[in-house]
Amino acid sequence: MAWIYNCAMPHPALPWTGTLLLDAHMALLQGHAGDSGTHAHYAHQLLISDGAPWQVEIDGVARHGQRLWLPSFVPHAIVSAPQDGCTLFLEPTHADLEQIQQQLPTLPTDITALRGRLPQLSRAQALDRRVQMALERITQHLPGPVPAADIAGAAHLSTSQLHRRFQSDLAVTLRGWVLWQRLRIALAHHLQGHSLTDSAHAAGFADLAHLSRSLRRMFGIGAAQLQGLQLHAA
Repeated sequence: MAWIYNCAMPHPALPWTGTLLLDAHMALLQGHAGDSGTHAHYAHQLLISDGAPWQVEIDGVARHGQRLWLPSFVPHAIVSAPQDGCTLFLEPTHADLEQIQQQLPTLPTDITALRGRLPQLSRAQALDRRVQMALERITQHLPGPVPAADIAGAAHLSTSQLHRRFQSDLAVTLRGWVLWQRLRIALAHHLQGHSLTDSAHAAGFADLAHLSRSLRRMFGIGAAQLQGLQLHAA
């Protein structure tokens, strides 16, 4: 994934602590989303605080504020995070960008109140029937291998057509989508009380090191930084 790159972190990585609400197309964290190296990920990310501002680098430019929006796949790093802020990850196919920009200044930092505002920020994109069939087939394969030829056949597409459809309809590669789902599976499994190693295997990663490398590419953190999170039932 050429659009993701790593940078050395200038100080020891801080753990993420707080409560995480994990749903089908979004994740919502209330607490301390510790620092991160430069990374980019599929979801749009909203950073919200009523106290200390967030300090971030977005595409190499320093920014700070209590309400920040990080668009999908834009490289960024969390330099400093408030102790009790809110971080919202929302998949592009379920994000209403106009509403996000309009409502960002007034979004609450309480996880329950913010969850109640999510329908106003979300708008499910109607997907081509063949893309939907491909997504359903991927779900059937996970956490095992996901062969592109089989996914294409289930969607009545050629492999090249499948890859183009993912880029045009989902704004992500097939490989990127599968990795995103594996990370969601691993995170949910770990927050249900399983070890990071078991969670890596449960999501189809080769080992914990593979999971940690993937987390660093997608979120700029290592797996050990997740151990301070608690799962809140969706």
